[in-house]
Amino acid sequence: MALDLGTVLAVVEVVDKAIEIYHRIESLPQQMTQLGRRMELLNMFLVRLEVFVKKNPAKASSSLYSGQVKDLGKLLDGVKDKATKVYDLFERYQKGILSRSMDLEFRAKWMSHIWFSLIDNSPEKVQAIMDEIEYDRNVLRDYMGLMAIDRPQAPTPATGTGEAGPATQASSAPSRPLAPPKRDYKVIFVDPYNTERSVIAEALLKLLGQRTLKAGGEWRIAEVHSSGFFVKKESDCIDVVDGLQYSFKSFKKEWRPGGQRAVQTALAAVFDNKWYDYPFKQTIRDEITARRSCGLKKDMFSRFDFIIVFTRREHDNMIKLKEALGKKAAAPRGKGRVLQLGTFLSSDSAIVQGILYPKVNPDGSQNRDNWNGKVAEIKTALKKFLKREMQWTQPRVNDVSANS
Repeated sequence: MALDLGTVLAVVEVVDKAIEIYHRIESLPQQMTQLGRRMELLNMFLVRLEVFVKKNPAKASSSLYSGQVKDLGKLLDGVKDKATKVYDLFERYQKGILSRSMDLEFRAKWMSHIWFSLIDNSPEKVQAIMDEIEYDRNVLRDYMGLMAIDRPQAPTPATGTGEAGPATQASSAPSRPLAPPKRDYKVIFVDPYNTERSVIAEALLKLLGQRTLKAGGEWRIAEVHSSGFFVKKESDCIDVVDGLQYSFKSFKKEWRPGGQRAVQTALAAVFDNKWYDYPFKQTIRDEITARRSCGLKKDMFSRFDFIIVFTRREHDNMIKLKEALGKKAAAPRGKGRVLQLGTFLSSDSAIVQGILYPKVNPDGSQNRDNWNGKVAEIKTALKKFLKREMQWTQPRVNDVSANS
């Protein structure tokens, strides 16, 4: 199934129309002004999607599963309907039409503006429209991240005698935020069972954080966590996950009770080496070794800024969960962004590749060499994520003392 350019163009046209009338109206109430600005923000994403689909029609479709293309089409149809409502709202305000359903209109605009919110345009209803637009923009952003849309390479900070390797290739990591980043980001990693890649990513990010702080650098993450999509322990959304309309039957895995330790070979690949060999490494190792696998919470999208998964399957499942939980449990502005970590390893011309579970030995046992490679892959992606999203500067080798 292809992503239809005509659908995208139709949505952009309606949104443009709503923004145009918003710009023509002077002295709007604060809430109506906020509504117009929400439409402008939404339009920025839609225009980027339009340009991408025009230039890369094949990639636009191949980046997504057929079910994801269908879901994105439904999302765009919903955006079009909401944009039509917003246009109608602005037009009625401009013309002094209180209610089309009740055929009420004042000749004097000042009277219509006073009574505008008392018929069917209450602040609560306008706020509901704004919340829906913001929600749709967040989900659209998640899909665009999976499609690797419009992601320029971030400048690489000078590192002097740093430990960074050769210059990295152009990255398809998400664009640098326009506003200065905040300093209390919360990040959660999610894989099916919370015993391997998600735990490894949690450990690596905590190590990177401690190394940065010990070197006197700025660390903008306040919380790092990990969970399993199909883990029952501590989860309060088992029924929701169980009832999702999965894109493929294989996307729904068997449940596990939870409470399991992380894969020991994977932990050894993180900790049994000379990388970041400082006292804080043992502290983090003790913490990660002691933790047990746990499931998801309904407040995940409102609590965490970044929800990071490892494959397209996991991304698809997470978006479906986000939609199934509904807008009340979904992200407030700037929260609940779903990212596939492999996005940060892909060039602009490539389809985003998943960070898969490493191959095991013929007898089913874990292979340390394979885990070494997987840890290196995750570490590289995390560094690019930090540089792109938080303007992180990698500490130099000599910035941390041996006693740190």
